[in-house]
Amino acid sequence: MNNRYFWDIIKKYNKLMKAAIKGPDCIDPAICRGDCCSIHIDVPKILAEKYIEFRYINKREIIRSNIFAFKLALNPQTYKCVLFDKKINGCSVHNSGIKPPQCWIYPTKFSNPNGKEISCKRVSGWKIIDKEKTKKAEKLLEHYKFLCLLEARNELKLIQNRILRAEQESLIKQIQEFKPSELGGFRDGWDVIEPLSAEGISLQLKKFCLKHNPECKYLPESFMECNQICKKIANTLIGFLKENLYNYIKVCGADDCGEYPFFKLFEFTKFNARNEDIGRKI
Repeated sequence: MNNRYFWDIIKKYNKLMKAAIKGPDCIDPAICRGDCCSIHIDVPKILAEKYIEFRYINKREIIRSNIFAFKLALNPQTYKCVLFDKKINGCSVHNSGIKPPQCWIYPTKFSNPNGKEISCKRVSGWKIIDKEKTKKAEKLLEHYKFLCLLEARNELKLIQNRILRAEQESLIKQIQEFKPSELGGFRDGWDVIEPLSAEGISLQLKKFCLKHNPECKYLPESFMECNQICKKIANTLIGFLKENLYNYIKVCGADDCGEYPFFKLFEFTKFNARNEDIGRKI
């Protein structure tokens, strides 16, 4: 991505929209308490990196997305965007000049041709006071989206690098911290691939273990009693990941949270194997 061009776009956009719209004082708690901030906002990596650099957020507050490279997480306590600051009752980057462009659009959008009263979730009184500036901002948004989508495609191609980096940064050790019945898959994180905990008890690894470590004393009857994934299975899982995750994403698309459970990956490999068998017979 052309960094200078990107920052020029987002700063101009922020400046235009800030000057072009007018409305109630959102940071007044008597009017609003961040009611429009309870959604995931997609952001490019270059913008997420800046938020992390300026300590608005940390790496754990960024999630992989299937639109741009990432999206902002929601605070698990407040269910509001991680950029929402309770101390100011508003967005921590509102006056930074690098607020996510999507956040300026609601509720006015870019035009109001019929002159209707514009309301947000709490109050009315929103106005577009400079139509020329919103028109310019709308055009800039298209350039912004193009750059973000291009970056997202390039970021997906780097998934093999993240797998290798994870392997070097003790992914095997992380996998071995799980019982086989408690590991649900893998998550594509900020810069590495991480284990994904199962939601409750999972039998997804039982067949995998039977295939790749049939001599295990816990198989087949005592799978649930195994307290740790062995190193052999951990290594085999990483090999499976290298071979299949990128292909899965190319065919099925990226997950909207960067999570890839075993049942989807295993089904994908079965489907591919069946197609290869059919191809050989033909």
